Formats: sequence, structure tokens, C-alpha cells
Amino acid sequence: MSQRDTRLNDADLVVREYADEERFLVRRAALVDYVEGPNAEELALDAIAEAAPQRVLEVGAGTGAFAERIFRELGADVTAVDLSPRMVELARERGVPASVADVQELPFGDGTFDCLAALWVLHHVPDLDRGLGELARVLGPGGRLVVLAFGRENLAELYELLEQPSLGDGGFSRESGEAALARHFGHVERRDADGTVVFPDRAAVERHLRSLVLIRGTEPLERLPQFDGAFRARSRHSIFVAEKSR
Repeated sequence: MSQRDTRLNDADLVVREYADEERFLVRRAALVDYVEGPNAEELALDAIAEAAPQRVLEVGAGTGAFAERIFRELGADVTAVDLSPRMVELARERGVPASVADVQELPFGDGTFDCLAALWVLHHVPDLDRGLGELARVLGPGGRLVVLAFGRENLAELYELLEQPSLGDGGFSRESGEAALARHFGHVERRDADGTVVFPDRAAVERHLRSLVLIRGTEPLERLPQFDGAFRARSRHSIFVAEKSR
């Protein structure tokens, strides 16, 4: 694993990155709002709906927007956890029961939930196997874990402009996720969501880059060329559906 990958799952970095919602909301545009083609978040919701769950836990829930959708659209009882006190506060403002907790040490009993959601979060977990083991523990027999992960080529055209291939994957990605999940779950399926991210203008690209804690200082922004109009880059995400043996 490269130094860049290691930093992606550095616990102190994660706490700084999600101390408030500003960076979170800017990055969401490149994940959902600017995407042409399959919407990975919608596909994740569909995968949860297939299980007709009654008790759902979302880990790394951020502002609670997705957890709120699960409750509103699927009628399930939803609990959310996040490392960031500010994110937990925002989730509670949406009416989502939320608490500060680490996926590596979840404060729930064995088999508490029949479905789990982890959207774009597992690449941040320092001890991935420990985190996946905890997810398997709190999931009941036959339960389902729905994971969203980046592909290593996500936004490749943008990072090529910055003279680096990517920001790494932190040890969990489209390419590595299936093997990691298979160590803890009886069945794993991967569903790809490939499309195009269309940043409306250079200012939107610059806002995205400034939102990334791993990009420090002004040097990367100085390498960003001037251009008019939209900038297009590949969007590469995968939904993993992992099921616990009965």
C-alpha cells in the first residue's frame, strides 16, 4: 500500500476532514449532483429496498440525508453513526437517531440489524478487517450489507491534470472490495455504476479540489490549467451487496 493510500485511512485525517459539513457537501456534487449516467446512491437505495428491511444501521452517515431517505421511502427503522459530532448533530436535526461511534467498535449487540449501509466510508477505516468484523457481528443471520465504493479510475482525467494518477483507495475500492468482504460474509455481489462527472466550470473543479484534505497548499491548484466551459471526467463507483450466512 502506498503512502497516499495509507493517509486516506488515517484516523486523525478522517476526523479533520469531516469536522464540519462544508467539505462533505462540496464533494457530494462530484458523487451525485454532477453525475450523468447511473446514480450510485439510487442503486444503493434499491439494493437496500430489495431486502425489505425493518432495522437498518448506516455507518459513516454524514449529514443523515441517506438515512432519512431510508426511513421516508422504505419505512424502516434507521439508526445512524458517524465519527464526527457535527455530522451526528445534523443527522439528529433531520429526525434520524444518531450517535458518535467508530465502525471498528460499534455500540450494538450481536444481530441487532437486518440491513447495514456504508456509503463511501470503508476506505477510511484504519483496520478494515476489524471494521468488517464488527459489521458482520451486528448484522443478523441472512442480513444484508450494502456498500458504496470508489473505483480507482474515478475522476482519472482530473487527477491526470494534477500529474498524479489518483488519491489512492485506502485499502477498499471497487477493485479490492469483493475480496475484503468475502472474508466476513457468505455471499458478495458487485454492481457497477459507471458514468461521467460534468463539472459545470473551472470554479466547480477548484472547489472540489479545495475540499480534499489530501490536497494541501496551492501547488495542485496552480497545475490546474485555465479552461472555459464544462470539464468532464469518468465516474466509477460500485455497489457491493454482501449477505451474512444464515
